[in-house]
This record gives sequence, C-alpha cells and structure tokens, in this order.
Amino acid sequence: MQADVIAINPASAASHESYCEKKGFSFSILSDPERKVARAYEALKLGGLLIQRTVYVVGPDGKIVFAEQGMPADQNMLDAIKRLSK
Repeated sequence: MQADVIAINPASAASHESYCEKKGFSFSILSDPERKVARAYEALKLGGLLIQRTVYVVGPDGKIVFAEQGMPADQNMLDAIKRLSK
C-alpha cells in the first residue's frame, strides 16, 4: 500500500520550501494563508488565531479513516493505512 503525505500550513510557500530543505523532507507543504483548509478540517483553535496540528489518513474514496489532533503515534497512522489495503 502506498501513502502520499500532504502537509498544509498557513506560512508562505517560500518558508515551506526552506523548511523542507532544512529538514530533508521529500514532500512539499502547501500554503493555506487564509486558513480555508484548516477551517474546513476543524483544525483551528482560539477563534481561528492558531492552528491545531491535526493528522488525517484519507482513503482512496476520499473518506477520513483516521483523525487525531496533536502528534499521533506512527504506529496508529500505519495501522490505519494498513486497514485500507484489506
């Protein structure tokens, strides 16, 4: 089973590029300066002033099969991905 990583943050695309390079990430971080995606996925806190880190695993049918705020354990995310292949 293959999984794609999509990261979204309100910072600028330029800052994301340098951050990914510094961290050695092989994926891009999308810019959401108006916080439309964060709002749609209920990842805002303090009246929209801050973003709550939230991790989702989305199946090929577009349905969310895993959602957890904070930093979920890697194994929990991997288990959700494995369930998709059954």
